[in-house]
Amino acid sequence: MTHRERFFQVCDGAAGSYVPFFPDLTDWYMAHRIQPGQPYPFEPGQYIPQDAQINKLAGNMPEELRDLSLLDIHRRYDWGLPVHIYDWFRHEYSGPVRYEEKVEGKTRIRRFVTPRGELEREDHLSEDGSWGPVSYYVKDIKDLDIMRIVVEHTTFVPQFDEANSVLEALGSRGVGDLPVMRSPFGKLVHEYMGFQNVVFALFDHQQEIIDFLTFQEQKDLEQVRLAAESPGRVVIISDHADENLIAPPYFKDYCIPYYHKAQAILHDAGKLVSTHWDGNHKGLFPHLAECGFDILDGCTPAPMNNYEVEELAGALPDGMIAWLGVPSSLFCQGLSTDEILAFGQRIIDAMAGRVILNVGDILPPNGDINQVVALGELTAEHNLNI
Repeated sequence: MTHRERFFQVCDGAAGSYVPFFPDLTDWYMAHRIQPGQPYPFEPGQYIPQDAQINKLAGNMPEELRDLSLLDIHRRYDWGLPVHIYDWFRHEYSGPVRYEEKVEGKTRIRRFVTPRGELEREDHLSEDGSWGPVSYYVKDIKDLDIMRIVVEHTTFVPQFDEANSVLEALGSRGVGDLPVMRSPFGKLVHEYMGFQNVVFALFDHQQEIIDFLTFQEQKDLEQVRLAAESPGRVVIISDHADENLIAPPYFKDYCIPYYHKAQAILHDAGKLVSTHWDGNHKGLFPHLAECGFDILDGCTPAPMNNYEVEELAGALPDGMIAWLGVPSSLFCQGLSTDEILAFGQRIIDAMAGRVILNVGDILPPNGDINQVVALGELTAEHNLNI
């Protein structure tokens, strides 16, 4: 069977103890192609085309890999390739709403201009090439009224040809999911307001927050319906629901009801529904069965997060599988390869039949690629012996 077929065999509960190996190397790959401090030209987990300019940059790529694209590296070691297809759609803004974006040095400003006022978000470029928020669009509860205008005049335009081209390029080697981004509550936390302001607003302006979530949900379900018509079999909702950002009571009250509505639409269309689950989630384990996802993406256990491999295995309900990795920090500490492999074996023993093995969640720029190769060899040997 191909890597893609094995992946879906696990999702369908028909893989026995077979363990597919799908490491995400995009951050490591880009860091080894471009100069430190330069912005990454692709998002984490995004497909890097064979003809992309970055593939021609020598950087500090190991000599034996210097002439290989990211896809070629996965071919060389016979790994599966995981991909997020971000550009399966685009946003368009109409009527009185204008979107502006500018980058000056290490500062990126994004702005919405409306008749009711402007909303602005500032992000800063970190030394690892990624962007992080400095300020959010909604700085006062009254700004939600301006954000309503933005949402009302937002259209999701399908780019199914883009998605099909990625899926065709992956072929039998990889699996691509289509992000529908965050739930309405996740948008407030990660995009519109920031964690602290959301928590304060839930105490001071709870009804305004609830009303906005109801409004935002209608727009988000438009995008979900579009995803139901898209190519590919996997759709991912990326709330990054770490219990320190979205506490268990908020997760239960504000996220799960939306998940159920989105899943009903997507399941009716034959899609598998995934969620990004890279964080501290032990407090959310009691809600795993209720949240209803098919796939937990990017799971990363202790020492990076607050649960052990065996705890996740015990909490995972029937019919749900996990994309679970050896914590990426372990690849950066000069640990012996035997320690890396022992951790990989723990995952295989606890989760076999319900796991896609990877590097949790993504190999960092200073990660040891040779230890990833060894982990892939461990997985291949396991699969040969079952």
